[in-house]
Amino acid sequence: MFTSSRYEWISLLRDKWVVALVIIFFSITFFAVRNGHEKVQERTQSIEEVKTATAQAEKKYTNDIDSLSRGLKSAPEPWLDPRSLSVYGQRAGRVVAMDAEPLALIATGQSDLYTHTVKPKLYGEANALGFSELSNPVQLMFGTFDLAFVCIYLLPLLVLAFSYNLLSADKESGVLRLTVSQPVSMYQWLFNKLLVRFVVLALIIILSILISLLMFGVPVEVGVMKLLVLVLIYTLFWFAVAFLINLFGASSGNNAIALVSVWVVLVLLIPAFISQSANTLYPVPSRINMIHQYRVAEAESNKKASELLDGYLRDHPELASQDSTQKNQYSFWLKYFASVEVIQAAVKPVVSEYDAALEEQQHWVNQWRVLSPAVLMQNSLNELAGTSTGHYQNFRKQVLVFSEAWRSYFTPRMFKNERMQPEDIANLPQPGYSATQVTTHYTTDLIGLFVFVAVALGGSVLAYRRFVHTGLVIA
Repeated sequence: MFTSSRYEWISLLRDKWVVALVIIFFSITFFAVRNGHEKVQERTQSIEEVKTATAQAEKKYTNDIDSLSRGLKSAPEPWLDPRSLSVYGQRAGRVVAMDAEPLALIATGQSDLYTHTVKPKLYGEANALGFSELSNPVQLMFGTFDLAFVCIYLLPLLVLAFSYNLLSADKESGVLRLTVSQPVSMYQWLFNKLLVRFVVLALIIILSILISLLMFGVPVEVGVMKLLVLVLIYTLFWFAVAFLINLFGASSGNNAIALVSVWVVLVLLIPAFISQSANTLYPVPSRINMIHQYRVAEAESNKKASELLDGYLRDHPELASQDSTQKNQYSFWLKYFASVEVIQAAVKPVVSEYDAALEEQQHWVNQWRVLSPAVLMQNSLNELAGTSTGHYQNFRKQVLVFSEAWRSYFTPRMFKNERMQPEDIANLPQPGYSATQVTTHYTTDLIGLFVFVAVALGGSVLAYRRFVHTGLVIA
């Protein structure tokens, strides 16, 4: 065993193909990490620009309120007065930002479908309508050249090119009969060759990924270790597949066709089927229809604004003004707030249908992702990067919670005809985002990959036992 492994190791060290493999894999890994780093920088820069603009506006409004309260400035027009709750609540809203995770550069995931900053306002369309593109967020990300793309799509091809003809090449050259004359079984000999090649490629993968991540400022922490474990187990699976195909004793050309066929089925066809079936079985409602229903409900409520306001005050007597002789400066917006419940009730069926479709799609993908190691990898890499569907659904929920808190702060005070005071600014609701509430599936996906490895190795044992006495495999 050790003799054959040592011979294979020496042969690889002398093979120029290994040097080419090192150069090729490091180059594409570096380029992929660089591409992901640029996307993260763009995301971070856009978030910082929004935060800076918001902070500047907040500072300006704070200074203006203080100056107006002390009589140092003349009062502007009512629609520009920062002391007006309607002006401040609409124009000085706080930003809820979804900052990039440390490993965001490894997988684009759903980050190009959703926004990373939302600025809830006092009035306007529901954030549920303006949060995202409202397209299918469960689709697998084909074509984005990031580290996930390299590991899921390109790495298996390198493995197959590295191992498709281990048995057939020696068999076709006549070397195999000399090899099997030694006191070692064909199964053990081929297994040793593939094991050595797996170790060599594993070292190349680890060094390429670590060096690339370190060059772009990603510290080697638990997340990176999880990433490496995933990639190595995924690589081991493809070596196990190559092992199984080689044992059938076919020619190099047939081996290559068989391995590429397995790659097409597991990496392309099954993920595409899962994605398309989720979209077909649980279609997302039309965005145009949702906005249309919102507009219709808004138009109908405007026609009945006064009636709605009277009914709203009957339902919420605590909001009624105590001074009936003074005209409320927010009378126009009070009618709007009274109509919000009617509008929300009108669009709730469509929004609920959209949310239910998303949940059903995600459940479908989670249920059937075990059919493909590529889907398991994509899911875990997206979760490690913080760009999974679950992360963005969690962000959306936190945005809606803060939006409700922001409006709830201003609405009762507007009904009471109050104005913003300098001391009120410190008591305003503050936004925040936390990714700790997201449920991840790393352990489940890792177990799934191990199952694929076990199936491939188990299949190799069965194949060897079946064909060893038929002449298709030389014992």
